[in-house]
Amino acid sequence: MLYAGKVRKIPRWLARIAKPRRADCEDKPTARLQDRGVCLESHSSCDCPEACAAGGITVLIADDHALVRDGMRGLVAGLLGEVLCLEVGDGDALMRAANAHPAAGLALVDLNMPGMERGFRLIELARRHPDLPLVVISALTSPDVVRRTLEIPSVHAFVPKSAPSEQIGAAIHAALQGRKLPFAHRAPEARRPEVVLTPRMEEVRQLLRQGMSNKLIARTLGISEGTVKNHMSEIFKALQVSNRTQAAQLDADSL
Repeated sequence: MLYAGKVRKIPRWLARIAKPRRADCEDKPTARLQDRGVCLESHSSCDCPEACAAGGITVLIADDHALVRDGMRGLVAGLLGEVLCLEVGDGDALMRAANAHPAAGLALVDLNMPGMERGFRLIELARRHPDLPLVVISALTSPDVVRRTLEIPSVHAFVPKSAPSEQIGAAIHAALQGRKLPFAHRAPEARRPEVVLTPRMEEVRQLLRQGMSNKLIARTLGISEGTVKNHMSEIFKALQVSNRTQAAQLDADSL
């Protein structure tokens, strides 16, 4: 078992949405796949997606959210140029598409979509199609899920759905080159809260930066040494530091 529980989350990286769908060729293989829940999208001037695959790469995009699939399709087309994207929304359709297109060059798979059977369907896909490079894009990023997923030989990368498009692009290129990427969860960059020092605290800090002791600061400002210590404690809290040296050295421009 790769994971437990259900998480449904639309990722934040969807900034590019592909062109509206258009009717593709009406050949029998295409019709059969569409009847089985597989949506074919071609990104070239050719009117026949099956013919386009001969000159480009076939990519399976598996996610139960249409918005995610649209964004992934646009991202893949932007990275790889002429591609045939086969879109599926559940594990059963993913297996049918993989079986119908054994020469597919890449699969982008949501680990938590319906029919994935707690990850066992991904293992089955890798067993039946060991030469199909897999990139898992999932909102489930617990260490155990990531570790078990990357242990599958044909899984080349595990990317959080919250990852930027550059990270997903790097995973796609690695998979096509046969490289395995270590997991890199990029947490949002923490911003230092706005620091507000009172005028008196600023005076104390400026004297501190001149190397003055609490006693000398008190004498210079005409206040008690105890008051200086109170100001110093408030300065430490505001600057998120733990000692006089850090408070003195912290560049005001970084606040």
